[in-house]
Amino acid sequence: QLVEWNRTRVDFPLDSGLHQLFEAQAALHPQREALVAGSRRLTYRELNERADRLACHLRKLGVARETRVAVFLTRDVEMVITLLAILKAGGAYVAMDPAYPLERLAFILQDSCAAIVATQRSLLPALPPSSGKIVVVDELPASSRDVDSMLRVPTAANDRDLAYVIYTSGSTGRPKGVAIEHRNAVAFVRWAETVFSARELAGVLAGTSICFDLSVFEIFVPLSVGGKIILAENPLALPGLPAADEV
Repeated sequence: QLVEWNRTRVDFPLDSGLHQLFEAQAALHPQREALVAGSRRLTYRELNERADRLACHLRKLGVARETRVAVFLTRDVEMVITLLAILKAGGAYVAMDPAYPLERLAFILQDSCAAIVATQRSLLPALPPSSGKIVVVDELPASSRDVDSMLRVPTAANDRDLAYVIYTSGSTGRPKGVAIEHRNAVAFVRWAETVFSARELAGVLAGTSICFDLSVFEIFVPLSVGGKIILAENPLALPGLPAADEV
């Protein structure tokens, strides 16, 4: 009982970055629908190309391996594009929720030492002061001539590179940033593939704040198996509704 029941080790292939699992599906199924947000829909090719363009812009701003980029966005198409773009550029995203109190947001920015903050025009008034560069993702040009050349630069080839940082609730004191490496996230995704069927992952509702680790399942697992993300309506548009991770 002590030996056989506890022999649960499983070897997952961990030589890919989290974003590269998505890129493999984009190459296999470019025309398949990848993301739905209300009336907005993107195929794998469209999502990959838009993430590539933003990744190039982030590299021009200095994003490299393990550069921390704060994500201060409402739950919409741009949020998923931005998460993928940060990983493609080699960086790690720092999750922030616009519904959080200003004091908590300021603490996350300071404690994480985020070099860049990705946000949108409508959220600029709610963004606390930051020493990082501000990137307004919904005001960037739709195309870039430098995509092909910029993306030849290797990104996040090391499975021990940082992928993202999520802060704890802070219920026992000050919030603590939990840093997750690509190998941790990829192992989780590979595990999910063995537990859930292709039919179950064909369309996954994403309604959790990216400040909660369930969002990693809702976003990256379907994109890693050729499934589709269905983004739930942004809670900020519904007065009185708490953030998804507070429900």
